[in-house]
Amino acid sequence: MADGPAAPDARPVQIPVRIHAVGPGWRHLLGREQIRSAFPGYRLLDLKEKLGGLRVYVEGPPGSGDILGSLIAPADEEAERTCEFCGALGRIRTRADWQGGWRKSVCDTCHSDWSARRIMIVCGVVRGLG
Repeated sequence: MADGPAAPDARPVQIPVRIHAVGPGWRHLLGREQIRSAFPGYRLLDLKEKLGGLRVYVEGPPGSGDILGSLIAPADEEAERTCEFCGALGRIRTRADWQGGWRKSVCDTCHSDWSARRIMIVCGVVRGLG
């Protein structure tokens, strides 16, 4: 038995492992990511929805930051126009369009259900409420 720290994982965590961190409407944005082909050993630091937008934080080899950013930017931008629930054309809105409320990128149909608290995203799955 070794006394030192555990050996690092041979395979770094990448986007498919954390796809459940966002709603199903955004999965196609992440499924076509080109990071793996450019930097096969990249490491996903964080993947989440925040303030209605997609946030992807990755780490690659030294000097790869600008290239990684340019590969992620199109998905970030498209997420702001895509419903996180269903993938239809959407925009960043708040529940019931209440100023200062929780922001999410939603289409008109899902906005109505989300505002009425009939749907939510739990572990990447749209759940109907009550």
